[in-house]
Amino acid sequence: MFRIAICEDEKYVLDFESSLVKQWADGPLCGGALELDTYISAEQFLFESEDKAPYDVLIFDIQMKNMNGMELAKTLRRRGCDSVIIFVTGVPDYAIEGYEVGAVRYILKPLKSEVFFALLDSVYQQCQKKADDFFVLSQGADMERIPCEKIVYFEARGHYVFIKGTDFEREWKSSFADVTDSVNKTAAHFFCLRRGLLVNLEHVARITRTDCVLDNGETLPVARGVYKELNESFIEFFKGGIKG
Repeated sequence: MFRIAICEDEKYVLDFESSLVKQWADGPLCGGALELDTYISAEQFLFESEDKAPYDVLIFDIQMKNMNGMELAKTLRRRGCDSVIIFVTGVPDYAIEGYEVGAVRYILKPLKSEVFFALLDSVYQQCQKKADDFFVLSQGADMERIPCEKIVYFEARGHYVFIKGTDFEREWKSSFADVTDSVNKTAAHFFCLRRGLLVNLEHVARITRTDCVLDNGETLPVARGVYKELNESFIEFFKGGIKG
């Protein structure tokens, strides 16, 4: 089930956007598998959505009374929300702030259905791809599916493999070659910095000829002769718009 929330403080606009989302959802891509919630203010969203399952997509009007859509998005990101965010606005002057919250796109009012539908198609496909992108950690009879986006790096430690995650760590007995084979079957983008060290390019903030700086502030060593290929992969990854 694809879950979308709309927050818009003008009732007639909220109703119009809702009708467009429902029209899109009845199309061939989503096939009607939609859960849609609507909110008339940022305050209502924060109060009523707290105990609900996470949304796949959030559609926020920026210029709302009291707390605006940008402030709402920043509040949610601080709380760890990783939903896709689409801003709807009549004033296209929020680009820099939007990058801070990982907004996918701004759509100007009044909405044009063909532009809106194309964006929802793209976001839906992105979410479906992410939903299938897992690393399966097997330990005896126990299996754990870990979203690749939450894996920062894998590191070989003797006969064991260590996973550094965004909010977790794991270590288990395994061949690093088996881990590499498994990772290569996913859609995630991992790069071998040196023997026994795979980093997720999604979590790379900066690279130099000797170091790879991660978005958590940690620094990993880059093997001699690897920088050129790493730099090209890093540029290609972000140029392709894969992140966010």
